[in-house]
Amino acid sequence: MRCAQFRTALSARLDGEPSGLTGTRLDKHLARCTGCRDWLERAERLRTQVSAAAADGPSAEWSAGLSARLALGGPVSRAPEGPQAAER
Repeated sequence: MRCAQFRTALSARLDGEPSGLTGTRLDKHLARCTGCRDWLERAERLRTQVSAAAADGPSAEWSAGLSARLALGGPVSRAPEGPQAAER
């Protein structure tokens, strides 16, 4: 089994979804594989950052831009732009 398959299973585990592998098998792989351990640490940090950003909600600038686009009948599904978007 390749690391990509373990990482998919680890991602599912992080999301509380069925991973398709036993926890023991995942844990044994993590014990041997530095690459997957590093990947999991980064994934956990990213999940924490995304959760924190979602709790904070959108910035005032982004909300104002959305309001302006709605008033003009423009597209509303664009992702936030600029340096503030990178901080979220």
